Amino acid sequence: MDSLLRRLGAALCIAMCGAATGAFAADDYPSRPIRMIVPYGPGGSTDLLGRMLAQRLGTVLGQQVVIENNGGAGSTIGTGVVARAQPDGYTLGLLDTAFAINPSLYAKLPYDSLRDFDFLSVVATATGVLVVNARRVKARTVAEIVAQAKANPDQLNFASAGAGTVIHLHGETFKTAAGIKLLHVPYKGAGPATADLLGGQVDMMFSLPGLVVQQVRTGVLAPIAVTGNRRSPLMPEVPSFAEAGYPSVDAVSLWVVAAPKGLPKERHDRLVEAIGKALEGPDMQARLAESAFERTVVPHPQSVVFVQQQMNKFAAAVKASGATAE
Repeated sequence: MDSLLRRLGAALCIAMCGAATGAFAADDYPSRPIRMIVPYGPGGSTDLLGRMLAQRLGTVLGQQVVIENNGGAGSTIGTGVVARAQPDGYTLGLLDTAFAINPSLYAKLPYDSLRDFDFLSVVATATGVLVVNARRVKARTVAEIVAQAKANPDQLNFASAGAGTVIHLHGETFKTAAGIKLLHVPYKGAGPATADLLGGQVDMMFSLPGLVVQQVRTGVLAPIAVTGNRRSPLMPEVPSFAEAGYPSVDAVSLWVVAAPKGLPKERHDRLVEAIGKALEGPDMQARLAESAFERTVVPHPQSVVFVQQQMNKFAAAVKASGATAE
């Protein structure tokens, strides 16, 4: 009898192990293409970064990662699609700085910004640089800008891509930190704002270093300082606002890969590891730098803290500006 029980127990153990092996094989993730939602239309910095990352991530995972553009309402439509998707690892979202700003800008969002997402990894950041039209503005340092603004309140103006955009809020943060008054001139996009800055219709604006580095080199624009606590690799000669005495002007643009909340741990870990590998290598870093991105790998759980910190910084700027979503 004991011998029979031992044989039955052994057979049961083998069967259970075989079932477990079969279940693991059946969950050979990923077994089909993954979609990465970019909450904007084609073109623009987030779409560009998404396509670079999708190509490399697909190679690492051994499955195609397909970009799906889903824009509108300040990125909230596409972001909502990510939040409502099945948490199975086959829907990811590349969220950017607007994601950190929108909780303070919109009275109601179609998702909870912290509870509805699994932040897998911050993948890139970008400092903002304050540039002035070199012919229109004589100041070349933060101290000189502040002195001129205090001597002539609201005489200096700064352009932005629209109320509540990151380059607008950089300006508001600077105004608050320095205790100065600057006239905000909103445009419908960074392109028209930059065009008028180059043409001398406005005094200054915050921009991504990569978008204005050529105009700085030709002398049309003069750089004043970069946000954050370190210098930009694209403009190493330009001091940070922290060096200029304004450490609170430190918010940066960010890009984070997120999944719907509830992602199984095995798939979560697989994706975090794959994203890190996708960003490795000098060729990838060179491609990012050429497009004004700084490779910034902040995996889960630190990514949650990073995103929350940026939300808090932009919340203060939104409150100071009085901006609301249109």
